[in-house]
Amino acid sequence: MSLQPTDGPEIEQGQRGRRDRLGDAAFDYYMPLELVRGEGVYLFDSAGQRYLDMYNNLPSVGHGHPEVVSAIAAQSATLNTNSRYLNKTMEAYAARLLRLFPAPLGNLVMTCSGSEANDLALRIACAATGRKGIIVTAGACHGSTAAAIEVSPGLRERLPAHVRAIPAPDQRLAGQTALGSWFAARVYEQVQALREAGFGLAALVVDSAFAADGVFTDPPGFLAEAVGVVRTAGGLFIADEVMAGFGRTGALWGFSRHGVVPDLVTLGKPMGNGYPTGGVVAQDQHLACLEDAVFHFNPSGGTSVAAAAGMAVLDVIENKNLVRNSVRVGQALRKGLRRLAKSFPQIAAVRGAGLLTGVDLVARASGAPDAEMSRRAVNALRQNFILAGTAGPRRHALQFRPPLTFAADHVAQFLDIFARVLATLGQAG
Repeated sequence: MSLQPTDGPEIEQGQRGRRDRLGDAAFDYYMPLELVRGEGVYLFDSAGQRYLDMYNNLPSVGHGHPEVVSAIAAQSATLNTNSRYLNKTMEAYAARLLRLFPAPLGNLVMTCSGSEANDLALRIACAATGRKGIIVTAGACHGSTAAAIEVSPGLRERLPAHVRAIPAPDQRLAGQTALGSWFAARVYEQVQALREAGFGLAALVVDSAFAADGVFTDPPGFLAEAVGVVRTAGGLFIADEVMAGFGRTGALWGFSRHGVVPDLVTLGKPMGNGYPTGGVVAQDQHLACLEDAVFHFNPSGGTSVAAAAGMAVLDVIENKNLVRNSVRVGQALRKGLRRLAKSFPQIAAVRGAGLLTGVDLVARASGAPDAEMSRRAVNALRQNFILAGTAGPRRHALQFRPPLTFAADHVAQFLDIFARVLATLGQAG
């Protein structure tokens, strides 16, 4: 496997400049890579090399989608103002989006990002319940604002006392116990712990696909019992749909696969194909807390341009049958991965729904999760012009989340290269 053509002094110089100007927080996920253009499911570097993008979730309907770009440009040229004013573009988008949610989810508050949406949802939950305790899963990443990062064990080592983490809903941990009952029992344990600590329960917050935990989507319906435990305890259920929403899991919303209706739903930049937007969809009685105790106004949230981008994304998803495509192509991807697992014992498990897939890599000798192998696999794929990522508290799972326009020929391209990467990793191991 040869290194991609932009490895060299120019990239090293660019990396130094990036850190000098942006600081150490501007970390690089991959070996250094400079991207200059995107089109559909591909990204291009400064040397013109094309990369198959199987990781960047924000451009949900593909990089530079012409309909979304045209909608943004046309609205920018006409008017771009915030939700303080009456605006038919924003009102039409809110009405259309809310029709896609089950009752009684009937109100939308627009934000600039999923992080801000989760921050706001947490504030609403605490105000609505009069309690502070939050339950999340151990690898969760819900954002980078002050409140959102407190409930993101995947981004920090130590959680505040009012936040409790439970294991991801992994059937291997549950053993012979039904996954729904096992997961509900973990939630109940922390409900009791929060009560005893004096915090009480404000909310259970989960990414509906448990993507950052390593992707745990099945069996459909397993989440319902845990939501019942939360509501019995007087808490709210917040479904973080930043990753799972807009058709990613083969359903329009990840929570709908479980037959539950959240109290609050949070959305992020995939709703605008990467344009900075997000939102909280809420039941009426909970949104009333915004007026009573949690005043919120963002001068950049809910702009007319964000609404135009969102409307264009919904048009593309509907007109191109991208939810159905997510099911069909995602099934082909996982079928191919399971076929590879028969030849490569490094693959211990393949999970997912729609175009969201997790692959556990393990050490051949011990069968233990192998985070170092996953790191090498991601960079080997990158050297072969495919972008992927890792997930899970130990970062041992590969994560694939390509644009919803991903097709069968892209699956074949990936599987061919991934087989060669696995063979090379096996020789190195």
